[in-house]
Formats: sequence, C-alpha cells, structure tokens
Amino acid sequence: MVLAAGLAIAIPGIISGMGVGIAGVAAAAVASEDPKKAYKAFVFEVLPGTQGIYGFVAGFLIIIGAGLSAGAEVTVPVGLAVLAAAVPAILQGFTAYPQGLVASASITAFAKRPEVFAPGLMYTVMVELYAILGLLATILMLTFIGAL
Repeated sequence: MVLAAGLAIAIPGIISGMGVGIAGVAAAAVASEDPKKAYKAFVFEVLPGTQGIYGFVAGFLIIIGAGLSAGAEVTVPVGLAVLAAAVPAILQGFTAYPQGLVASASITAFAKRPEVFAPGLMYTVMVELYAILGLLATILMLTFIGAL
C-alpha cells in the first residue's frame, strides 16, 4: 500500500510539473508583452497542476483509509487490491502533459485575440474532466474494497 500511495502522489506530481512548465513558458511570454494579460494567462497555467493535487488526495486517502498512518498490518491481497484501485489516480496524472499543451496553445491564442479566453478555457478544462474521473474511480474502488 505504501507503493500505491507513493505512486499516486509522485507520478501525477511529476507530470503536473511538466504541464505547468509548458503553460508557464507561454504565460511568461504573454506577460512580458502585455502585463495586463498576465493574470488571465495564469488561469491557464494553473490548470495542469490540479492532477498533482488529485494524486496527492488519492495518496492521502490510501494512507489514512488503509490504516498506514496507524501502522496497521496489511495482507498481500489487500495491498494488491489497493494498488489496483490506485491505478486510475496514478494514470490520471498523465493528462497534465496534454493539458499543458492545450493551455499553452490557449494562452497563445488569447494573447493574439483576447475574445478567445473563454473558448480556450473550455478546451483546457475538457482535459481536466478525465483527470477528475481517474480520481473518482480510485475513490470508488477504495470504497468498494473497504479501504475507505
């Protein structure tokens, strides 16, 4: 279960850093050209970081729900079930990279034509849906196996 929690936290966190970095490059370029657009560009830049938060939440739920924080003894079958339940939360982290690409493109479009802020935000948030589903699937599976 420690492996499940560690992977659920680390992988989405790493990939979120990459997604935020991709969007951050575009946001910094826009801010240097027009500082008034910096805060709206920041909205796009923040979104790929949420997958890291979802992974942290999943890892935290595994640690607390499975009794790891209390030093509970865990059998191999239960540990494997928890690891399997963590897979969606682990893999949802990979959506941060394409979300960073979409956010970067949306920032670039917004810089040229401010009226496309809302459509760009919708495109970027659409990727978020799949990350949320990954976290939700993990929470449901942890609940069903009795780890929460």
